[in-house]
Amino acid sequence: MNKYVIFDIDGTLNQTALYALEAYKKALKKRGREVKDSEIISCIGLSPAGIIEKLFHSLPDEELKEWRKDIRDCEFELMEKNAAAFPGVRESLEKLQEAGYGLAICSNAFPEHIERVLEMIGVRQYFPVIGSLLMGGSKPEVLGALLKKLGCESACMVGDRKFDIEAARENHIPVIGCAYGYAPDEISSADRVVRHAGEIAGAVMELV
Repeated sequence: MNKYVIFDIDGTLNQTALYALEAYKKALKKRGREVKDSEIISCIGLSPAGIIEKLFHSLPDEELKEWRKDIRDCEFELMEKNAAAFPGVRESLEKLQEAGYGLAICSNAFPEHIERVLEMIGVRQYFPVIGSLLMGGSKPEVLGALLKKLGCESACMVGDRKFDIEAARENHIPVIGCAYGYAPDEISSADRVVRHAGEIAGAVMELV
């Protein structure tokens, strides 16, 4: 049976806050903005446009390009030292692969960012298929395009934000919510909720 498990990255596989907090603070300070850690964490998993809206409401195009470059440069620099997968991620990916599941990524991020993160946290080899922001304007659209590309008989979404739940619901597949991520209050309506990444494989096998 052609079965796929489709993962969000930030807050699901990647401990994004290990480098993103410092990166955002550095980039925002250049623009005279001080932000709380909680504000930055609430942005993890949003699309680039969603992050801009949350932190600035709006920015002129030229300034937006500069800010994105600042963030990207700061994140890539800090990833080298601090990037890490959540404990239990690799074990779950190994179990799912051994059980015959295909693995894929569905993210609000751009491909360059996704590739870098997967390499830095040591899990790139598990994911031959990546669905990125370039496949659609919203996470449900990205997931829909990815499912069509995969042509799978059944699939399950795994993520830590309400966008992951909504994407799965709109595409009529089950979803696992990751309570160890950055928005545990957003995922209570998931079909299964896991509190450690090592529980993902077992939860998937109950659903698909």
